[in-house]
Amino acid sequence: MEHGEYSAVSYLLAKEAIRDLVLEYSIAVADKNPELMASLFVDDADFGSSGKGPEALKELMEATMGTLEMGIILVTNHRIRLINDANAEGEVWARCFAQTADEGYYEQLIKYVDKYRRTSIDALGMQVWKFEKRNHLLWFGEGKESPLLQEPANWPSKNIGVGRIPLSDPVIQKFRKTDD
Repeated sequence: MEHGEYSAVSYLLAKEAIRDLVLEYSIAVADKNPELMASLFVDDADFGSSGKGPEALKELMEATMGTLEMGIILVTNHRIRLINDANAEGEVWARCFAQTADEGYYEQLIKYVDKYRRTSIDALGMQVWKFEKRNHLLWFGEGKESPLLQEPANWPSKNIGVGRIPLSDPVIQKFRKTDD
C-alpha cells in the first residue's frame, strides 16, 4: 500500500473494520445466527464439501452448530496484514467456551487463519470487509463438566455459579430441566 497521510488513515480504518468483522463472527456464534454469519462472508466464499455461498455456509453451520446450546468465542492476538486496498490476511487466536446437546460442555483453543476482501464502501464512507476464507485450526478441545449446572450465582452476592444471561436463555433453561 502507498505511504502518506491518507493511506495511513485508510490502513488504520481497514484494520479496524477487519477487527469488527472478527467480533461480529463471535456474535453470530453466540447468537446462533446463520443470517448474520452469512452476511460476514463474500458471496462466493468456499466452504469445502458444503459448497460455495451463503446457503453452503448455513448448511455448514447446521452441521457444526445444529445442537449448540451455548457458544462464546473470546478473540485475542489478532494480526492483520493488508496486501493491497482490497485484500488482507490475518491470524486470530481464540478461546471458545461451548456446549452442544451431543458433546456436552467443552473449551477450545483455536487459531483462525483468514483471508479478507473489501467488498464496498458504505453510506458513511467506511470500508466494508468480509471473510473470503476462514480456516478453523483446532489447537485442542477439552470436555468438562458443564458450568451451566451450577446453582445461580445471584451476582453480586456470589461470584461463583451460573449467571443471569444463561438462566434467561430458553435453550439453557431446557438443558437445566432435562439434566435433573
